[in-house]
Amino acid sequence: MLVLSVSLLAAAGPAGPPQAGKAPAKAAPAKSSARPAAKATPATRKDIAPPPPPDFNAAKTYPPETITFANGVVMNVLVYSNPVGFRPLTLDLYLPPGPGYPRPGLVFVHGGDWDSGDSRHAGTFGDFPGLLASIAARGFVVASINYRLSAEARFPAALVDVKNAVRWLRTHAGDYNVDETRIAVWGASSGGHLAALAGVSCGVASLDPPADPKEKPPSDCVQGVIDWFGITDFETLYQDLGKTPPDKSEEGAFLGCEPALCPVGVARNASPLAYIQPLAPPFLIQHGAEDSAVSPKQSQKLYDALRAKNVPAELVMYPGVGHRFAPVGDSSPGAFDAAINKEAVDKLEAFLDGLFPQKPMTAPFQPEKPKPLPY
Repeated sequence: MLVLSVSLLAAAGPAGPPQAGKAPAKAAPAKSSARPAAKATPATRKDIAPPPPPDFNAAKTYPPETITFANGVVMNVLVYSNPVGFRPLTLDLYLPPGPGYPRPGLVFVHGGDWDSGDSRHAGTFGDFPGLLASIAARGFVVASINYRLSAEARFPAALVDVKNAVRWLRTHAGDYNVDETRIAVWGASSGGHLAALAGVSCGVASLDPPADPKEKPPSDCVQGVIDWFGITDFETLYQDLGKTPPDKSEEGAFLGCEPALCPVGVARNASPLAYIQPLAPPFLIQHGAEDSAVSPKQSQKLYDALRAKNVPAELVMYPGVGHRFAPVGDSSPGAFDAAINKEAVDKLEAFLDGLFPQKPMTAPFQPEKPKPLPY
């Protein structure tokens, strides 16, 4: 029993009586009655009112995207067309620096098989906006456009967009110091096809952009065309390449039917060769002699047809050069021939300088009378 009692007392710990031979436990220090200091809080400014809620019903204008190049050229992104049921179509407008006579206009149409591409890219040029800015610095108002692609709308939608861009440039000639009597169109690959077609189809009523019958829109005719390796005849495209037409092609997506299977006249009406008349504007045609995507024969046919109608035209073939002025035999991404690119641009600038003198024309350009489709 004694052992059990001792065990129980030991288990009681500090709460029990002190054991013999051991000093009593030290008392715990007394707790302070002082409270810890409260954390400081910033003073509230009652004289600063909260901002008012935004009024989303109030009209507001946001500035467009603007880029300034080292040469003083300013590029603005603007909407030039709102086709019903489609996205708004934009263009990059490059404005030369300084005052002067009203400037000639140049509309650029990008390539990409009518189903891809955009206003900022062309051929093998790595900095295409820089190139357009350099042309603008020479005294041109340059508009590089986006248009409806073949997955959005088939022919003639893209052509209508090009013509609308020309009309837009004339409509806003006073806003951007454009001489509406001097406008050229330039395109590469599928854009070259659209540029050539826009140049020769002036006055074809069924290809004109839709307009309010109560209004008289400006002309979509142009005074010059630069065609870089574009298709000119859909009916002979694959024959000229020495190839069998595929079952499905970019041309078919653009037309809405494969060229060889289209109803009579469809492929022909989409071909620049069908519209050449003596009053067609002057042409500069440039093509790689080894092009395996668009046969050089296509450009040769266009040149021959223009000259047969006494239309001023120049054809430049670049030996050893393929599609997009790319070097033949080099399939690496981004492969380019800097010398050929420079030669092509120099030729383009010389053509524009000869076409549009520094001073504007004294008489406004008169478009041709409306005419029907050729087929």
